[in-house]
Amino acid sequence: MAMAKRSLVAPLLVFTFYCSYLSVPSLAFADDFHRCLAINIPSQLVFTQRSPSFTPVLVSSIRNPKFNTPAMVKPRYIVTPTNASHVQAAVVCGRQYGVRLRVRSGGHDYEGLSFRSVRPEVFAVVDLSNLRSVSGAVDVVTRWQEVAPSLPEDLDLDLGENVVVGNVSSYESGKVWGEKYFKGNYQRLAMAKGQIDPDDYFRNEQSVPPLVRSQ
Repeated sequence: MAMAKRSLVAPLLVFTFYCSYLSVPSLAFADDFHRCLAINIPSQLVFTQRSPSFTPVLVSSIRNPKFNTPAMVKPRYIVTPTNASHVQAAVVCGRQYGVRLRVRSGGHDYEGLSFRSVRPEVFAVVDLSNLRSVSGAVDVVTRWQEVAPSLPEDLDLDLGENVVVGNVSSYESGKVWGEKYFKGNYQRLAMAKGQIDPDDYFRNEQSVPPLVRSQ
């Protein structure tokens, strides 16, 4: 019995070390992401969790206070761009270092999915509150904002959540909630997402999955 216990110690230590090793790159890449932002975006527009203004900025447009809890999975960074080049820089840095972005524009988010995550992950928020009068320069932002005003006011996680398959939200699984919520517009929106963001970089638990048509 004692020998059996000792035989389990080494594999357990190896497994523990392996898990610790796997968790390091996410934080390391997040730090690299921050340094990348610092090169391209003024420091006063980027807030880390240690910034005194982080919490005020985070809660500034929370529509549903029930999500503002200590247990909420918060973004590691908040970027508040004042022009399109800042948005572009955040996207480039995020893609380069594997930090996903959630976009917050001030509306259509009563489930809080633009500033929180249902599951633990390293992510950043791009808060577009300073860009209400800017148009045209960033395709991902501009084209989606053209669609957003026609969408319902809030999503409901009780309708369902996305299932990620191969690191992309599944279009078929998304039908469970998407067709209830968007009705006949679900496929049209998914096709637009497939053109704008085919690898599903911008996603949350209830974002429209990309539908990519084969050529």
